[in-house]
Amino acid sequence: MLNQTSTALGKSLKDLDILIVDDNANMRLLVRTILRSFGMQDARQARDGTTALAELERRVPDLIISDWEMAPMNGLDFIRAVRRVGREPLCFVPIIVLTAHASRPLIETAFASGATQLLVKPVTPANLLQRISWVLEDDRPFVKAGDIYRQEMRLPKAAKLSTERSSKAADTWSLD
Repeated sequence: MLNQTSTALGKSLKDLDILIVDDNANMRLLVRTILRSFGMQDARQARDGTTALAELERRVPDLIISDWEMAPMNGLDFIRAVRRVGREPLCFVPIIVLTAHASRPLIETAFASGATQLLVKPVTPANLLQRISWVLEDDRPFVKAGDIYRQEMRLPKAAKLSTERSSKAADTWSLD
């Protein structure tokens, strides 16, 4: 699978230019180490959304892997800045969001704001490879939604549950 060529990007996994955006240095190191284990080149890194935007001005990557909860610029604001209309071709770069929380509202907000995929922590090599593979094969077109571009993502409707405890459980979503 590591020699797989993307139909969307036209590159093999090992040739991708990836930018990792996370305010936690240990998480950046973990993701970078996993990517290296796949045979990929050394990924670029940014400690937050603001630093990442400056890095994106230097060179547009093939893929962005970004944390959701960062400071001073969080993942939501970062994605919206990347996806903003007028930032072509940068606004079409796939973005995988990393988050420790998988609530349905967070997932819906991430996709509505332009996330391509979402990965719930803890990050494992298998799950990261799966998300990257999905992104490489993703041929969904970007559509203009207000002042951003995004891809349509349809989540199944939550089942109607009778108890408050059950409805809180329905608010949690597994993407694996």
